[in-house]
Amino acid sequence: MFTRIIVGWNDTSQSQTAVTWALERNTNEPITIVHAIGGAATASEYLRAGGELSEQRAKLMDFADRMRAEHRGHDITTRTAHGSPADLLGEYLEPGTLVVVGAPKHRTRSRWSVGARLASRHKGGTVAVIPSTSAGDGRASVVAGVDGSDASLGAVDLAASEAKRLGLPFEIIHVWLVPRSWSPLVGEYANDVNAYEKMHREVLNAALEYAQSIQSEPRGRLETGVASEVLAEVGRNAAVLVLASHSSGAFSRFLLGSVSHEVILDPPAPVLVVTPYVDQVEDLVFDDDDFEVDLGEVRPAE
Repeated sequence: MFTRIIVGWNDTSQSQTAVTWALERNTNEPITIVHAIGGAATASEYLRAGGELSEQRAKLMDFADRMRAEHRGHDITTRTAHGSPADLLGEYLEPGTLVVVGAPKHRTRSRWSVGARLASRHKGGTVAVIPSTSAGDGRASVVAGVDGSDASLGAVDLAASEAKRLGLPFEIIHVWLVPRSWSPLVGEYANDVNAYEKMHREVLNAALEYAQSIQSEPRGRLETGVASEVLAEVGRNAAVLVLASHSSGAFSRFLLGSVSHEVILDPPAPVLVVTPYVDQVEDLVFDDDDFEVDLGEVRPAE
């Protein structure tokens, strides 16, 4: 499914969890551990053994050596560079690449994280956001959330592959909600709700038919509620939760209320977001001077 795995690291427990999760996939893809140290390089820094870049590179190399000893047989390389984590890791996003980051230890007031910024780039590839409790021991299934879009079929593809890799059952879930503008006082309300539910069941059935066409036999679940809340609850019992980003535009897709955005801000399980490749969509870019950035979160600078 993937040709390479890129993992963001910054010497925190969250990034350690992300690296461990990537290594414990027990797949054959080469893994590159990337440490973005912020700021900009100076012309003389590369010539100084005691410079910040050299110190951080040595720290990452020591960490990589420990990982090689603990997880023998893996092809592990490293890269340390100046720049923001989202920008540096975003350089690797392309079809066939899995980019893995740790989730913030605690959900903050910020509406952005490194994972959210990466998932908004629409460069192809998949972004994985790993919570601190990511082992998944005892978790029952791999879950794909679908919404009827072509993009969500990519989530079905990946979830089917993950379920096969893990030897776990595969579930496809579609969540719907009666529009708030509909009033139960209107005479046709019940008929309208029934018709609306039937339409959403057809969305689920289409995803199930697609899964069957790729030789997978998932269980389907049609749930009512706020999609991000239902998926977060379902994800608590999932080994992996797979969602899709959409190609409607980086800014419009990742405004508040985006399902993928909401879920990866506080992931209940390892969340994999399949991103489309869209030449015409520009990344949503913020001025790094306005933010303090680490591999767990993006928050306003004080």
